[in-house]
Amino acid sequence: MIIRLDPGGPIDLEGLGASFAALARFYARHHGPAKDEHDTPRLFISKLENGSVVAEIVPYVVMLGQAVPFMQQAMVISQFTERVARVIRAFSGIETPAPSEIPSQDDARDIREFVRPLTGRRGAGLKIAYARYERRDGDKHTLLEYRFDENELNRAALTIDAELARPALPAPKAEEEPAVRKVSEAMLFFQQASRGAGKSSGRTADKAIIPAVSDKPLPVYFVKDADLKEQMVQGQPNPLKNTTYIVDADVQIVEGEAKGYRITHVHQVIDGDD
Repeated sequence: MIIRLDPGGPIDLEGLGASFAALARFYARHHGPAKDEHDTPRLFISKLENGSVVAEIVPYVVMLGQAVPFMQQAMVISQFTERVARVIRAFSGIETPAPSEIPSQDDARDIREFVRPLTGRRGAGLKIAYARYERRDGDKHTLLEYRFDENELNRAALTIDAELARPALPAPKAEEEPAVRKVSEAMLFFQQASRGAGKSSGRTADKAIIPAVSDKPLPVYFVKDADLKEQMVQGQPNPLKNTTYIVDADVQIVEGEAKGYRITHVHQVIDGDD
């Protein structure tokens, strides 16, 4: 990867260091780390030229204290070059990224730092290229090349600054528990039962415990016109004593807590004396 920074004047050494550090973070986020930290390729500046800041950047794996090339080096550099250019093009308005390729805030922040030495400078420019060298004579063949002028760099910087200045969206609220939860073939024990017919709404004197839901006695309602309460208590001298009911029910939920039951089906009545 060959980077040519034309700042249009002297460039601050500290700013230049921060620029390349941001590029290294961008690289590490998308092309590392490996399972073994020692196998993670790191960026090295292998060559600097006079005039404008021209840096040849190569990923190496450090082995036994030595930086050595690795097998996928060419493919990684090609992808890295294209990814960096794509982010700058997106923020400068040159191209509109697909929804799946919208840069993250971390990417935006690092690219902003990378181009900072060039922004706000007359005549500034940036060239990013991926080149391949022929072993025979060292000739260089450029395969990918992207150029950005001062207007494009300034536009990208302003867009990123505006994006980073926007307040972060609030974290999505956790999904609320449904207002009604169904239970099937659950045991029910009456704690209190009136002599009247079962109610489908309003105030009720009937209370019961369904251990699978709560150990508290909660109000009990019944599906309208189904005579379910009559099925449960008919023939029972004392429905509160030693009698177990196997039922389907809707559990009324308020703020995550069970507040009542609506019996929808009676499967079985088990007398404790049986």
